[in-house]
Amino acid sequence: MSTQLGQLRSELTRLRNTRQMIRGISGLSLLIQSALLILISGFLFDWLLDMSMAQRCILITLMAVVLAWSFRRFVKPWFGQTDDLIELALSVERRHSLDNDLVSALQFERPEATTWGSVQLESAVITQVADLTPQLDVFEGLSFSDFKRRMVILTIAVVLPVLASGLFPGYFHAYLNRMLLGGAQYPTATQIVAVTVNGQLVINETGVVASELTHPFGHSVTFVVDAAGQTPAETARTIQVQSLDGTVSTAVRLSVSDLKDRSKGSTRQNTTSESTPQDTALTLVGELPRLMDSVTIQVFVGDARSERITVMATPLPVVETELSVTPPEYVRAVTTAEDSSESQRAMSVVEGSRVDLTVRSLNKPLELVELTIGDSNYRLISKDAEKRVWTLNVPGTAFAEVSETIRYQIQATDTQGLQLENPIHGTIRLRTDQPPRLAISARTRHVVATAQPPIIWSASDDYGLSRIVARVQVARADGEVSETEVEVATKSAGKAAQTTLRGTYPLDLSSLKLVKGDELKVTFAAYDYRGDAAPVVSYSEPIQLQLTDRQGILSGLLETDEESARQLDAIIRRELGIGDSK
Repeated sequence: MSTQLGQLRSELTRLRNTRQMIRGISGLSLLIQSALLILISGFLFDWLLDMSMAQRCILITLMAVVLAWSFRRFVKPWFGQTDDLIELALSVERRHSLDNDLVSALQFERPEATTWGSVQLESAVITQVADLTPQLDVFEGLSFSDFKRRMVILTIAVVLPVLASGLFPGYFHAYLNRMLLGGAQYPTATQIVAVTVNGQLVINETGVVASELTHPFGHSVTFVVDAAGQTPAETARTIQVQSLDGTVSTAVRLSVSDLKDRSKGSTRQNTTSESTPQDTALTLVGELPRLMDSVTIQVFVGDARSERITVMATPLPVVETELSVTPPEYVRAVTTAEDSSESQRAMSVVEGSRVDLTVRSLNKPLELVELTIGDSNYRLISKDAEKRVWTLNVPGTAFAEVSETIRYQIQATDTQGLQLENPIHGTIRLRTDQPPRLAISARTRHVVATAQPPIIWSASDDYGLSRIVARVQVARADGEVSETEVEVATKSAGKAAQTTLRGTYPLDLSSLKLVKGDELKVTFAAYDYRGDAAPVVSYSEPIQLQLTDRQGILSGLLETDEESARQLDAIIRRELGIGDSK
């Protein structure tokens, strides 16, 4: 290949590169203009229609489809064109009214041209074109007017949005955030500065701080909204509360608690209406009486609205208590079952009983269960992997051995820090171990010194008797007084104490060396059984016995018969209705 046409080839290559650059810049210009037009159209749709996130997703998809179509329809053709040097040479020939010398010279320069004909002719054409090339302007006729017009349009299309974003940065940042599926709002006359739910900040000036929070089921929800800008009308201050499925909704009215004029720095009290818009800073408060389901909330203040915040209704812990009573050993010996209760929170136990406490969660794991007795707090422990069953470590607590009335309180806390709506209160009272009951009687009250008068006795106790003792006090005629104690019955070792005992005890008077005129007072004592604890003693009514001789006994019998006859006669008269005549 000849090097004589190197300059021509270089000029034609420059021309081709220039044309390629113009087409590329023109296509890029159209792409940028299309994108800007689509973005501006999207902004108008979003701003005018106040689109939701789902609607914005559809809008972004349509914008991408339109942009792709615009690229294929208007932009891609600019990048699909290529120029051949022969075609460029023909174009230059036409512009300079030349014959086919340029094309011929380029073709004669090929290696295979030597086989086409006269070599001298080919050489002459190449030399002629090489000499012509320095005076030849290959760019003559190439118009840059369309290119310049497109550049002006592109500059305007870029400058105007940039200028608008500088003048209205709030709209620009809000649109950019919303196209990224954020929750920003376009600037409004009234601005929501902060939203607090139950003391927790969920929205501030920069956006959402917490998009979801939990709140106890059935409790009230309080709202505090800080706003700025124009003071909205009373009817334009609400919080829309909606269930998660969107089937139920309600509005919570917000009232002004403090209205501060920014320009004057003064504070004014709430008014019922605001007829003239003012630039103010105000705090609005509202309350949802009871949260009965998980909901979303959205604040509307004037023309401003917040993003949706989810409030999850978390159920409070629900627990049941089980009190298991282990009475003292002596009580268990005469009872067939232990006292226990799964539902009663107030119960009575025998003194010295052990009470075991179990708390079961019916709906969720627990983080802490605490028992309070007076000023003492005891934490229950859980060996359950799910932390639903909690038991009290009884040793060291008042439940280990109940000796007095106990008033207790139980509070349970779940893993989210929620507690029982009301702590569980209960009382453990002492059930009195009644003292033994004892009665004695004698057939006669007049005895002789050598007699063995039978004393009939009967004793009973709640949980068993340990011994029965007879005490005989002798008051002699000379004033001397002595007392003798006799074991009547006793509990057998290794056997359970009996709850009822009765019998007849023959009181042997011969050993007392009594004489006529001496008096005896017989009293029985019953001791109950309380294990290692000291027993309680009960005494019978004393029986008075009078020492006499045979004649005295007969006289006593006669007096007894006469008294019995008088009582029988009185009974007959009373039954027959016969009164005494005067």
